[in-house]
Amino acid sequence: MNRRSKRKMKKICLVIFILILIIVSLLFVYKMVIKNPSDSPKEPAIDNVVDDSKDNTSPLVTSLKKEEYFIEKNLDRYLNYIQKYPDKSMTEVVSSVNANIDYDYYTHSIDTDINVGYLMLVNKFYKLSSDYVPDLVQMDDQYNHNKGYKMMNRTAYEHFKEMAAAAREDGITLFNVSAYRSYATQEILYNNYASRDGKEAADTYSARAGYSEHQTGLASDINTSSSSAHFENTKEYAWLQKNAYKYGFILRFPKDKEKITGYKYEPWHYRYVGVEAATYIYEHDITLEEYYAYFVENK
Repeated sequence: MNRRSKRKMKKICLVIFILILIIVSLLFVYKMVIKNPSDSPKEPAIDNVVDDSKDNTSPLVTSLKKEEYFIEKNLDRYLNYIQKYPDKSMTEVVSSVNANIDYDYYTHSIDTDINVGYLMLVNKFYKLSSDYVPDLVQMDDQYNHNKGYKMMNRTAYEHFKEMAAAAREDGITLFNVSAYRSYATQEILYNNYASRDGKEAADTYSARAGYSEHQTGLASDINTSSSSAHFENTKEYAWLQKNAYKYGFILRFPKDKEKITGYKYEPWHYRYVGVEAATYIYEHDITLEEYYAYFVENK
């Protein structure tokens, strides 16, 4: 082999050696990074975030505690809800859990605290006994257009009359079409709806017996109790929206709050809660569920 051939061979060997080094390096990178991704840096999973947050010092808990209606005893439930719905905002998480929406309807029933008076909560989680009857009075005909449902809680009725009188001065006529309903009456109504439309559909617009706030005598369907009447397009509805809270009444099942209240939008359904609570609920655009959880149950 002459000198030129030797130089050429050395170059070839050098190139082969370099190629071998490159291949070995690539195999090492593949093994360490691609084949074993757990060894590479990554964002912590939501499970780890929740687990780490239980020391009350994590950014997640700090964010939750900044929420206006944060309740300390609900912390674990907030964290579990975040695991289930990681895309929810902190405000949505707190609001939902406070309203018990982390449970399925009718699966976590609690006896309604009747000792809080007109602030009592009755919904798909809080129930009244079958023998509960409030302090009732009979409504005068000028305030009631349905003789079958003419009884109302005494205090609520006094404020209803004041509200109707104020509305009359503005050329608005308000009257009750359905106030107090007994446990037995509600049972008949709900069963009829369930037979007609099915239980799942009935649950969106009718309460099961014991879970209806009509049994408190504090609720009133005003002027109508039918969605086909489109009460939301009337001047009466517009007046109530601006003034009902001044007399202690709130729109109980508002639009876009269906998940919180458990019921479809009912523009005719008003509930007496007292002027103080009604004013706060009106000014802060929250539901009775949210108010009750933070200001009544959380005391």
